[in-house]
Amino acid sequence: MPNNAAPNDAAKDTIDRFIVEWTAERPDLDFTYLATIGRILRVSAHLRERMDAWLSPFGLTWEMFDLLASLRRSGGSNGLRPTDLYEACMLSSGATTNRIDRAEKLNYAVRRPDPDDGRATRIALTKRGHTLAEKAMTEHTANAGEIAECLTAKEQEQLAYLLRKMLRSFEAEAAQGTSSAKGKAAAVA
Repeated sequence: MPNNAAPNDAAKDTIDRFIVEWTAERPDLDFTYLATIGRILRVSAHLRERMDAWLSPFGLTWEMFDLLASLRRSGGSNGLRPTDLYEACMLSSGATTNRIDRAEKLNYAVRRPDPDDGRATRIALTKRGHTLAEKAMTEHTANAGEIAECLTAKEQEQLAYLLRKMLRSFEAEAAQGTSSAKGKAAAVA
């Protein structure tokens, strides 16, 4: 279907309904953004729900898996500094500290002195955490791959390109210390 063609009723989704409803309620506003931003948020919510379901048998939530996967991916044997973790997990320092505390209590991670800076600490996976991260990542990759298969390889490539473009704009703003939202929280209703 061409991008400018209206979907038939069978091809419509929740966001199409929201656009129609909001346009009727507020014809003075442009709800075109819902076609992309709304769908990204809805897809994200569905993905998070699915991920929690396939991580549950490992005793993990997405949040803990994200921490373990970040440590496994880039921590090496020395681990990561808490600052690197909160940047990787896109969390506040307080939320990161809470996750690290939980991971330590569960013997998934350990705090160690930073070999490069005696005043700092690093967070590293324990053997138990490493083993769990490996098993959970295997399951995660298989399930996420199955979900992505609803798109052809070409569609996945196109979507990746467009999402990368959007993500890079956010990352560029963050690097400059600005926000296009001008400090306001945005929500899709």
